[in-house]
Amino acid sequence: MKRIVTIGGGTGHSQVLKGLKNICDIQITGICPSSDSGGSTGVLQKEYDGNGYVGDLTKCILALCEDDILRKALSYRYENGPLHTHSVKNLLFHALEKVSNPEEALRAMWKVCGLKEHRIIPVTNEKTQLCASLSIGNIILGEANIDTIAKNPLWNPEVHSISDIYLEPEVTASEVAVDAITQSDYIVVCPGDLYSSIIPVLLPGGIKEAIAKSSTKVILILNIMTKKGETDNYTATDFVEKIEYRTGRKVDYILYNNAPIPEHVLLKYSLEQKVELGSFKDTQDSRIIPVPLATVSKSEHIYSDPKIITETIGGILQNEK
Repeated sequence: MKRIVTIGGGTGHSQVLKGLKNICDIQITGICPSSDSGGSTGVLQKEYDGNGYVGDLTKCILALCEDDILRKALSYRYENGPLHTHSVKNLLFHALEKVSNPEEALRAMWKVCGLKEHRIIPVTNEKTQLCASLSIGNIILGEANIDTIAKNPLWNPEVHSISDIYLEPEVTASEVAVDAITQSDYIVVCPGDLYSSIIPVLLPGGIKEAIAKSSTKVILILNIMTKKGETDNYTATDFVEKIEYRTGRKVDYILYNNAPIPEHVLLKYSLEQKVELGSFKDTQDSRIIPVPLATVSKSEHIYSDPKIITETIGGILQNEK
């Protein structure tokens, strides 16, 4: 059985998990960031001393849940009233932590969702805040503020680009997370917001060192679109270089979208200043695997197709047997 570690935030990570769970003979350990401060997670933190991993963690757990009705019920999000912004999964997991401890709460959530060989964990249980340094010297505090930096009417991508990202205070990764990486056969870096979802998993002490020293193969699934405020004007090469800097080593496989996206969908994204990730500077890099990753939902959002994830990564594992 191959041991697979996945790294990333919520939506992009969960899409990859939906694909990976259909591959036979693997054991998945998903590692999520612990520095979320927006939405339901942010409210639970401020009002009820919650942790900064609740939303991403539970979304990824549900991606591995096979019971459709249970998954829909736990995903249900209240639209108004005192529970506005909260989903059932977040409230349940928060309650589990309050009546037990983080480890017992995790085991209970895995059990509720029917996880057997797979598991989803936070990168650290220590409380911390994500911070970003801008190219002009300003500091942005909090994941929610970094995630929405481009909503500031004075924001300019040429002036206010992110030059560094870090945690304050510095924290150490959990032993479970470090051990999972050390013992893994493959690490899959999932698509998502580069600075507010992916890199935060790589920041706690011990993670970069474990990846850099390991002999495991690293698979990077590139984003399909850029993120306004984080990766404006980024090419695929820029994205790869940022990940390799944070992991301390070269990646072994790079999955890159080559599926055409309908023009009207691209136009909708362009209104939010989001465009397709630019191509590689070196298109002959043997690590690049062009695949039709992009799929468009009924609401015209672009996602990574779980079926392509299953086929492509399943093929990589099969070829390396």
